[in-house]
Amino acid sequence: MGLFLTTSEGKRATVRSMAQAAGLMALVLAATASTASAESAGSNDAATSLDVIVKGKITASCRLSGGGDINFGELTGGQQVEADFGLACNVPFDISFQSQSGGLAHVDKPRGEGQFSGRLGYTLNVAIPTISPQAATLGGTFASENLIAKKTLSSGEGIAKGGGRIQILTGRPEGAGLLAGEYSEVLSVTLAPRV
Repeated sequence: MGLFLTTSEGKRATVRSMAQAAGLMALVLAATASTASAESAGSNDAATSLDVIVKGKITASCRLSGGGDINFGELTGGQQVEADFGLACNVPFDISFQSQSGGLAHVDKPRGEGQFSGRLGYTLNVAIPTISPQAATLGGTFASENLIAKKTLSSGEGIAKGGGRIQILTGRPEGAGLLAGEYSEVLSVTLAPRV
């Protein structure tokens, strides 16, 4: 409880905290004065003021959504797919990409067999619209074999506008072509807020 005195008649005001909702403290200002002092204050031309400090907080938040399976079907090379993902960050962020196999790898024989290759490389293109301080697009292009080591993009001072897009373009098979069988790859995307 605080006590504030004006320069005129010694009016008294109290500040009481009422309820906390979503991190913001609601304040109620109650003023009391006698009828005599209110009348004399009305005839006095002196101005009075009162400062009330109101505080709040927004917690830093970063969320990534989407993912799932992308099926190229029959791997012939030179195929392209695009996938959108959700990205909600209210602070600047870093986003990282890492390949488990460095390409689409044969499930049983990733090194291939004989003259047939067991891995098909690809190029990953990333585009993420950002805002603040000005609109921009965060982007990068990575060869799958370089993604074995995690690659990170930084938004600088920007925050996410709401999502992003990845594009995967498969390369051409090497040697006599790809070994028959199933191929897979796990591309990990990691989001980290910078507060």
